Amino acid sequence: MGQLYFSRYRSDFRFTHYLFRFPAKFHPPAIRCLIDRYSTRGDSILDPFCGSGTLLVEGLVLGRNVVGVDVDPVAAFISRVKTKPIAPRRLESDFQRLRDALVKVRRPPREYKRLKHEDLSPIAIAQFSERLGIPPIPNISHWFRTYVALDLAKLRSTILHGPFDSRVRDFFLGCFASIIRNASNADPVPVSGLEVTSHMKRLDEEGRYIDPFELFEKRVEREINGMREFWENTSKTTARICRGDAAALRSTLGLEKFDVVITSPPYNTAVDYYRRHTLEMYWLDFVQSQDERIALARRYIGRDAVRQDNHRLRAKFESGYIERLIRHAKRISPAKERTVTHYCASMKQSLDQIATVLRPKGKAVFVVGNSKWNGKRVRATRLLVELAKPHFDVVECLSYPSQNRYMSYERHNGADINREYVVAFQKRTKV
Repeated sequence: MGQLYFSRYRSDFRFTHYLFRFPAKFHPPAIRCLIDRYSTRGDSILDPFCGSGTLLVEGLVLGRNVVGVDVDPVAAFISRVKTKPIAPRRLESDFQRLRDALVKVRRPPREYKRLKHEDLSPIAIAQFSERLGIPPIPNISHWFRTYVALDLAKLRSTILHGPFDSRVRDFFLGCFASIIRNASNADPVPVSGLEVTSHMKRLDEEGRYIDPFELFEKRVEREINGMREFWENTSKTTARICRGDAAALRSTLGLEKFDVVITSPPYNTAVDYYRRHTLEMYWLDFVQSQDERIALARRYIGRDAVRQDNHRLRAKFESGYIERLIRHAKRISPAKERTVTHYCASMKQSLDQIATVLRPKGKAVFVVGNSKWNGKRVRATRLLVELAKPHFDVVECLSYPSQNRYMSYERHNGADINREYVVAFQKRTKV
């Protein structure tokens, strides 16, 4: 296995990469290197697990046409915001207009200092829910102080009703989404899901200063600089982002064909994006009820809880390696067996779909990390090779030290995030 070197691809530009904190993101220099290695200017690149859109941003800067697909509504929205260039002067002008409007609804600083150790009555959420458009988050008082929920609702309402075009409004909403976690009672650090930790409870006891308007304005100021860099460096290529399932690309993309696929598929039971993005989903109006959330959960690949009636559990594999992984999981519990089977079946179906949208001899490049499933070491590269056999030939395998410090520690499933691996396939031509 070769080593991937990308030191010459480092850049001082931030672009829009840091608009939203997203676990397991691509490292921009590494992705620049992969785009340069496996595609040429003007090529069309698909990322079927686009996450927060790192590849899409870099692809646009490097003169590629890009399409991103993700089942997670927050991921798809953030990717769309990050890949829509906005003229800096217009953005700055609209931001000043928004600030002028926010002055009328925000609290004075002295009140936020007082609220470090106090709060309003939770009854206020119900009283103002309809007027302010507070989303129906289950157990909302567990996740937000009352005054914070009211302030977030005022902030969002001011953005939605401001005189902005859709790109600018979405940019402000993206910045709004990025401060929700820090304004909540949930710990912003854990990557696996959403929880109010003992650390956050201790901070509350000591007195937390939470001013959602200040958090928002600081984030917008920072991201306007990133958008300026993006605006000045993008070419005339195009980006499109779709909500969809990688295991059903044809239904999302139709007959569209691509020169290259570059992506990082989800880890099995490592990062629960469905749970992690709960608060943002509600505040951005992507879900309106728990029933909608449950329906959405079933579409995620790599989740831990899989129902017995899931159709992908009927999949068959012509791989001794995969069958051994499933048998090992079955010895532990039926639930673990379902989890492993569902992940392998979903990835196999995704690879089948990727093959159908690639042009003849097109490349499919995957960035993965090793992990442990139920105590058994799993080589992600071997798993991909086994799943890809019906459609692809291996071109090369490379590795590099992980640069994503947000994931650079051992996960509960033993994911080896300290080193990442690149497997490049070429679509096999039919004989």
